[in-house]
Amino acid sequence: MRARVVLFRRHVAAAVSVVVCVAALVASAAGRRRDRSRKSRVILDPGRDVCMAEDVPALNLSFPTAWTHGTFCTHPTYLRRQCCSGFQIAALQRGCPVVEPVETVLSAAQQLQPSVDRFVRIAHRHSLPDVVREYHDAAFTLLLPEDQGWTYAEDTVTDEFLRRILVSGRWVPALLLYHVLDRRWHSNHLRDNDELRTLADDRTVAVSKINKKMVLFNCVPTTQLDLHARDGMVHVLTKPLPPAYLHTLADVVLTHPALSLFASLVGYADLMSWVRTEGPLTMLAPTNSALRRLPRRFLDSITYDVRYFEALQAMVKNHLVRGRHCFLELQARVRVETLAGHQLPLLCSASAKLAVGDSNVTRSDLVVANGVIHFIDMPLLPSKAMSLVQVARQAGARRFIELTKRSGLFDDLVSFGPYTVFAPSDEALSRQSSSWLGRDFLRNETALRDLVTYHVALGSHASFTLRDNDELATRREGGVVRVKILPKTMTVEDGLVINGDNEAFNGYVHVVDRVLRPPVHTLARALAVTRNLTRFNTLVTKGDLSLLRELGRGRGPYTLLAVPDEDMDRWASDLFTYYRILHDQTILNQTLNVHLLDDFVMPRGLLEGSHTLLYPRGRRRPRGYEQPLRMVFSKGQLSFDHASVTSDYVLCTNGILLFVDSILLP
Repeated sequence: MRARVVLFRRHVAAAVSVVVCVAALVASAAGRRRDRSRKSRVILDPGRDVCMAEDVPALNLSFPTAWTHGTFCTHPTYLRRQCCSGFQIAALQRGCPVVEPVETVLSAAQQLQPSVDRFVRIAHRHSLPDVVREYHDAAFTLLLPEDQGWTYAEDTVTDEFLRRILVSGRWVPALLLYHVLDRRWHSNHLRDNDELRTLADDRTVAVSKINKKMVLFNCVPTTQLDLHARDGMVHVLTKPLPPAYLHTLADVVLTHPALSLFASLVGYADLMSWVRTEGPLTMLAPTNSALRRLPRRFLDSITYDVRYFEALQAMVKNHLVRGRHCFLELQARVRVETLAGHQLPLLCSASAKLAVGDSNVTRSDLVVANGVIHFIDMPLLPSKAMSLVQVARQAGARRFIELTKRSGLFDDLVSFGPYTVFAPSDEALSRQSSSWLGRDFLRNETALRDLVTYHVALGSHASFTLRDNDELATRREGGVVRVKILPKTMTVEDGLVINGDNEAFNGYVHVVDRVLRPPVHTLARALAVTRNLTRFNTLVTKGDLSLLRELGRGRGPYTLLAVPDEDMDRWASDLFTYYRILHDQTILNQTLNVHLLDDFVMPRGLLEGSHTLLYPRGRRRPRGYEQPLRMVFSKGQLSFDHASVTSDYVLCTNGILLFVDSILLP
């Protein structure tokens, strides 16, 4: 028994030792994991001394702060933690707790990477610290360009470094002092479109702050921010600052050889002096080659014809944007609004090229005193500054413009006017090309010209300037188109306007859903030649002669409600029949007067569910009919009182002929 107890105790002790060993191993492993975790978080755990940077590996770009929304020019960006300026990492400690020794501005600059030695050598050669102390006894901010950026510096930068100015008895390069701000400026204190004074005769440097984080000086990006020193602050730039104080927007436009045509447009628009003094502005300047893409007749018309002065101003203002927008900012934006009120879409490609509307930026960031200039390869035309041809193409009437070329009307729509074009849509012309508008018709130059000129009305007419039943004279000799203004819609003859009020500098374009054909017959003639209206035509000829004269000679516009022969007996009652009306002159005249309306009713323009009492008080009434005529358009069916209107109609020179299924009695 005792042996068994001893054996049991030995087994328990062995089990306990095993458990202890396993626990020790687990604790050791956990400790090692904690140590590794602690070591891996030395630099990754943010603190007050750890800052965020942003990289775009696909474009080999790095930004000193995180300012994009995760993408830049279609490429993803990656955040990177780094020590803030003036701090260093320490072994096995979180963040960057070691504070670097505070030195002078130039001493701190000599330790920077990438190197800024070239600017530092220039500063030492001209004793910049001594000059600053004698001229300015407070702390200052130095804008340091990197050495590699001097390769991309403009010629004016080199010239300004060679030009000397006298400061406190010393001859110092003008642009050297332009890189010195008159106080200590931390990046948190800078705001977009700030103008900071420098020591170069108090000339200013423009600040652009994108998304309240990324800082640019005169559109030059920064690579390092907020390096503290005993005597000031340091911000590192990608290249030397361009001397913006040398020119204004007007100076560049007038003197640059690639902008001579645009300069003439600005001058004729009477905006040159305004561009010289107003600001800050961003100018998207089309080059001479860009403006030469426009038709010469169009440029001559909009430039020299005083009738189009407002259109010329709108054209110039469409190339101006309020505020100073550097190229880097435009790459990160979706759109900008011009001074003409037009929204320009922006698209940055994968190769970091920028498209503004239909144009591309060919040269960027030409900084001047009152803004910045970007060169573009296509002019940006608002609709008000486009010709009728350009507006019609944008509105979806390209095929109609091709017809104007065949008919010889193209040049008139480019440079003359004002005109109002009721252009059939491409879909409408496609439908008609398979029927009467075929090759034989297109070969007939006279018929084609008559058709095209019938769609071009004289004068400039927007929908809000037209009134119901207005008649507009067209370019076709003797041609007139009738306009019907309805709630939310407008019709021209039997064409429904589907895209209206497209403004051009020489008129308006309204796109209609069908080809307009000029009417041939009067209402009287249409009654006579329509086969299934013989019985109704007999009523008209037996009635009052004045009514027949109006149908044949009157200008109208009239709407005649005619009853086809097959529907003539359906409405008959015990009291009124066709023959009873035919032989009673009084009832006949009263009945015909009800069927002739002093209005132009176009069923295609009516909205579903519309309900109208025709000719109530204060308006004209049907002839001899004292009660209002109820017109209802429901489920695609038009009716007058109890009479339904068929889908067929006949346009006439003095009105429209509608077909109803019963006679409207007085």
